[in-house]
Amino acid sequence: MGMAEKGSKALRKLKSVAQKRASSLPAGNLINAVVDQVNQFETGIKQTVDGVQDKVKGLQANLLKMYQANKELEQENRELSKTMVRLEKDNTHLTMQLDRTQMELDVLKAKLENIGKLVSGYEESIAAVTRSNKPKRK
Repeated sequence: MGMAEKGSKALRKLKSVAQKRASSLPAGNLINAVVDQVNQFETGIKQTVDGVQDKVKGLQANLLKMYQANKELEQENRELSKTMVRLEKDNTHLTMQLDRTQMELDVLKAKLENIGKLVSGYEESIAAVTRSNKPKRK
């Protein structure tokens, strides 16, 4: 039994005894008035305790909601982390493909330049041959 329960029980006993004896004592009205004040004080304390208990229950409910929200956020964070890792892998793969494609493009560009030079060289050779094969005017 807690201290509050022991005190409450003792107070009830004291009030009961005081009220029984008050009728036979000359100051009975005074004793009854004190008992009434004690009852009012006790009621005030009970209301305060009830109010505190209600607040504690409200805080516990809020704490539970916050705990659940935190768990959900942790789960979402884990999922986002997994997604981020997957996206980083995809990004690395795409970057490698882009680098390979750029190298292939550079090779094809160099080949195209070489072909252009060859064509230009052939055109010059053909033009030179054509000039030299023209009949000379006499």
